[in-house]
Amino acid sequence: MSTQYVGVDWSSGEWVSIAYTDGSETPSVAVFEEITGVWDHYGDSARRIVVDVPIGLCDSLESEACSCVEEDGALSRRCDDLARTVIGSQYRSVFTAPAREAATVAAAGADHSDISDKNEELTGKRLTQQAAGIAEGIVEVDNLLQGDGDPEVLVEGHPEVCFRTLNGTPLEHSKHTAAGVAERLAVLRTVDEYTRGDWHTVARELGSEGYRVGLDDVLDAFILALTACAPKGQFHRLPSDPPHDAEGLPMQMVYRSGNELNPELL
Repeated sequence: MSTQYVGVDWSSGEWVSIAYTDGSETPSVAVFEEITGVWDHYGDSARRIVVDVPIGLCDSLESEACSCVEEDGALSRRCDDLARTVIGSQYRSVFTAPAREAATVAAAGADHSDISDKNEELTGKRLTQQAAGIAEGIVEVDNLLQGDGDPEVLVEGHPEVCFRTLNGTPLEHSKHTAAGVAERLAVLRTVDEYTRGDWHTVARELGSEGYRVGLDDVLDAFILALTACAPKGQFHRLPSDPPHDAEGLPMQMVYRSGNELNPELL
């Protein structure tokens, strides 16, 4: 069986995956309704699956098992704090990850105000609408990794961190602008595994299957897949020695770079 390297973006309740396969000249794309579908499809063949939702969650201010950073009476994941430093002007794209209990409340359909109240009770921090909105995907991944999923294979990556580390410097424009799309496409073209026709291959396949996947979601899935392809010397973790949450899951973001970053020097 050929080895695959997969990037997965959670988009409006669906999981968009792009995979590079050893021995194939072009990537493949697929859309799944649940993360378990991604795992069932790639779990046996993937060397890495890099997904854009938080893995490793805060517990509470009172928990002795919580490895989050406490500052001024509030908890945060160290990887989130470092990611905001790394990406510079795009720091708002790193949402505060909900605590596990708050994410469960959100996934059950609670109102945003109730979700935010619960998160503040647990961690001292409120949640944005966007952070609460990704809770369903967070809970799906969390449940998978506490079940049949392998946390050495299925790992967290943030697209903006991955674009920045491959670019070498922070990006200037939002991915929701024409200039930002051009900037990110230029980064993709610098990666060995990517060829100029890959974008068109994926776009045609999505169109032929009738999927209406957003441009930014395809960009994100691409950069996560190319990060998954990183050779050993270019595959890094933020922070480099990640802590683990109360369930034993690493609290990290992976990235690809010729050199390991030291966010303290940025």
